[in-house]
Parts: sequence; structure tokens; C-alpha cells
Amino acid sequence: MHKIGFYPQLALRSLRLNGKFYLPYLLSGMVSAAMLYDILFLNMNRGIYALKGVNAVQGLLGFGAMVVALFSFALLCYTNGFLMKRRQKELGLYNILGMEKRHLARLLLWETVFAALLCILGGLLLGVLLSKLFLLLLCAVIQAEVPFGFEVPRDAAIYTAVVFGGIFLLNYLLNLLRLNRVKPIELLHGGESGEREPRTKWVLTALGLLTMGAGYGLSLTVSDPVNALTLFFLAVVLVIVGTYCLFTAGSIALLKALRKNKKYYYQTRHFTAVSGMLHRMKRNAAGLATICILSTMVLVTVSTTLCLYVGVDEMLDLMYCRDVQTYVNRGAPEDLPKVKALYERKAAELGVEMKDFAALCFYAPATEYANNRTDIEPYLPQADGADPVGDPSDGPLRVYVGCNLAPDADASLFAASVAVGTRDLPLSSSWYFTEDCRAGRTDFWASLGGFFFIGLFLGALFLMAAVLIVYYKQVSEGYEDARSFSIMQQVGMTQAEVKSSIRSQVSTVFFLPLLAAACHTAGAFPMTKKILLLFGLSNTGLFLLCSGLTLLVFALAYYCIYRLTAREYYRIVKR
Repeated sequence: MHKIGFYPQLALRSLRLNGKFYLPYLLSGMVSAAMLYDILFLNMNRGIYALKGVNAVQGLLGFGAMVVALFSFALLCYTNGFLMKRRQKELGLYNILGMEKRHLARLLLWETVFAALLCILGGLLLGVLLSKLFLLLLCAVIQAEVPFGFEVPRDAAIYTAVVFGGIFLLNYLLNLLRLNRVKPIELLHGGESGEREPRTKWVLTALGLLTMGAGYGLSLTVSDPVNALTLFFLAVVLVIVGTYCLFTAGSIALLKALRKNKKYYYQTRHFTAVSGMLHRMKRNAAGLATICILSTMVLVTVSTTLCLYVGVDEMLDLMYCRDVQTYVNRGAPEDLPKVKALYERKAAELGVEMKDFAALCFYAPATEYANNRTDIEPYLPQADGADPVGDPSDGPLRVYVGCNLAPDADASLFAASVAVGTRDLPLSSSWYFTEDCRAGRTDFWASLGGFFFIGLFLGALFLMAAVLIVYYKQVSEGYEDARSFSIMQQVGMTQAEVKSSIRSQVSTVFFLPLLAAACHTAGAFPMTKKILLLFGLSNTGLFLLCSGLTLLVFALAYYCIYRLTAREYYRIVKR
């Protein structure tokens, strides 16, 4: 037992023999590590500091790195638990052959070390190879020049290794805890342990309906964009809780209702599918709910960021009427000539020619997301002057002065000079600001491009997790159903009937999360539409188009996954 090299060799053999289960686990670990390294690389790359709008982009990249790290932790812990369950019989056999739990702990330690090395080193290598590609993609979406050179930030590699080293260490400790809790005979027969038929849990069903209704209700009733942003995460939590409750309890009630329908239940393909799902629905429900939540995250994240990116020109046109502009919120008519004279004086001092000069007082809501062309455009054809235009019931009085500059003029210098001069003016309100809209457009492009990049990045991560969970669920169910279908064939069930039953079970279970995810996305639409108003996007048709396109592409990808996993499931069952 203490021969040098015994445990490492045995660990490598176990990894090789369990390749069907370990390969997706290792690949997902490598890809997750590569994604974490790459997003850290983008945040730490020295060339990125020269990009315009870098501050907004770096904040988004930092947030994305945190999400990738946390999600990688959850994903690898989930798949590790699946692997340990599938290997209970193997570990039990080792125990029967004379290996004590401390020996099994050494075996698991070496397996964890090898898996960690493969994932971390392979992930870092893959991340380095893809890093320039991600940099090119980021620069493309934020419309920035690609920095020259190639580098491997040491801190990015160290942080990635530390994070994933910690994840694998935690998985090893969890494996030891599982190992110490079971008896040898339970290890040997762990994969064959039966389950009682689950009961219909009406309290859990009621809780699911209540939380789901509350989450949908928040989305449908919120009217203010700021409140929508504040309540969004509460609505998300409520819908997640409701999803798990309804998948766990409501699915059991549905299956029992189908079983009571004799015309439906007493058919070969339905009989096997319904009875098989019913006895394992407690475990299946959690996996299906997870797939549903991940699918919803992909749909909402990608559709929202895609809409922002596609509609950026419209938002810029709404937000910035002129190259340089000054607002005085809750001002007075006498403020207008003061600001107007300041613009004229600064233009003369700096030798700047002002074009499309506009100066007016108007009534409009003094809110942060209303500082745009929709407030001012109706009044720009009207004559300049101190007399306010508009209806006083629309909101407080606002003063606006703005102008365009020649393409070669220094808008930043002119805006800064006006901003400094405004402080010395005896204005009636202390709520005023001057904008360099050229710089604002650049920063806004960078922000929305960064949002779109992070949306695609996280969407790919969530999709990979959904694929991995679906694969493990189908493989696990295939092995569990193989014996049952073998018995059914022995009593007269044909291969065609077996395949029909498999198709019925797999399609019913598989497409339920997609249908629920589509419902969740539709339910979140009113709230996300309000949140988009904070960015200046009010084009509902564009958002509908982006949401529909995202759902269509995701559904096609989901269907391809279904075909692949159903084929693997059938291979296992008919052995």
C-alpha cells in the first residue's frame, strides 16, 4: 500500500477509465480557467490603459472576473458531486479489496492534484493562446485601436491559479466529507440505491406560485426606471426560488396527474417515461431548474446587451444634442443670458467658432435620464430668448445652452473653460453641469461595447454550464435506465418501442427548461425595458427584435444539444 508511485498510478488509471465522466469535467475546468485568465488579462493588460473610455471598461471587466470566479466555483462543485456519485461503486470495490478510507483519501488526493494541474495549466495555456483574440474582439466592440505587443500579465496567471487551486482544494475536502459519511457496503451499492416515490408537496407548490407571482408582479407593475433597477435583483431572487419550488413540487403533481390519465399513461412510451421520471423527479427537478435559470441568464444577458449595442447610435443622438452643452436644472429665466454670454466670451477667448448655437428655457422633468434630445428637440425650432417655453405642469424650469464645434476644434478645452466660468456666474440654482459631448460619446461607446462584450462572455459561460449539466444528467439517467429498459425488452418491448419511449422521456424533460426560460424572459421584459431607459434607449421594437433573435439562436443551439445528448443516452440504454 505504501509503494512509491502506487497511488499516482492508480489515480491516473482511474482518470483514464472514467474518461466519459472526467473529460467533460476537465474540459469545463480548463475553459473556465481560460475565461478567468482572459478577462483578468484584459483588465491588467498595459495596452488597455491607452484605450478611450478605459475606466468604464475596466469596471465592467472587474465585475465580469468576479462573476466568472464565483460561477466556476459553483459549476465545478456541482460536477464534482456528480462524479463522486458515479464512482461510489468503484471506491466501494477498492474498500472491499482492502483499501481503508485513509487509503481512498490518498487516491482522491492524487486524482484531485492531477485534475487541478490539467485544468489550471491547460486553462492558462488556452487562455494565453486566446488572449489576443479576446483583445481584438473587445477593441472591435468598443471601436478602439488595438494596442501593439503581446504580454502575459503575471498577476492574471497567479490569480487564476489561486482561484482554481482553491476550488479543487474545496472539492477534495467535500469528497473526504462524503467518504467519511458512508459505510463500505453503501459505497459498493451507492449507484443502485432505490428511491421512494416522491410525495406531492402542496406547501412547496404554493410557495413556488407565490414567489414566482411576486417576481412577475414586480416586473409588470414597476413604472419608474430607477425603481426597476433597484428591484431587479429582488425579482430575480423571487423567480429563482419559485422556479426551484415549482420544478420540484409542481412537476411531481403534473406527473401524477398524467399517471391518473389512463388513456395517456397506458401507452408503451408514456408508461416507461412517466414512471421513470416520477421516481427520480426530486433529483431531476433541481437539475432542470438549474438549466432553466442558466438558460434565462443567457437570454436576458445577451438580448439586453445586444439591444444596447445595436441601439447605441440612437441613444447617443438622444443624449447629446450638441458637442458642448450646459444644463441649469431648476433655474430661472435670468440665468439664460448669463450662460449664453459666457459661451460667447469663451469662444472669443479661445478662437473657437460656434455652430448650431441653441439657447432656451423650457419646462421638463429634472431627472438624470431626461437630460436628452427628447426634452429639448420640441423647442429647438422656437426662437431664442429668456421667455420659457413649454407647459409649467411638465416639470421645473430648465436652462439649456449648447453648440457644435468644428471637427478640428478642441471640444474638451472649450467645455472645461465653460465649466470653470459657470462656477463664477451668479446663477439661481446650484444644480448645473457642462458636458463635453465628444468625450461623452466615446465613453458611452466604450461602456456599451464593454456591456456587450461582457454579455457575450458570460452568456458563453452560462451556456457551457447548461450543456455540461444536461450532458451529465442524460448520461446519469442513461445508466440508471439501462437495466429497466433491458427488463422491458425481455418482457416483449421492441427496440422501436424502446427508442420511442426514450424520445418521449428525453424530449419532455429536455424542453421543459427552455419553455420556462422563454416565459421568464418574457416576464422580465417590462422591467428590463424600464432599465434600458436609464441608458437612454426607448426603442421597444428594437428590444423585441433582439430578444426574439436571441431566443431563436439559443433554441437552435439547445436543439443541437438535445440531439447529441439523446443519442448518447440511447447508446447507453441499448447496451
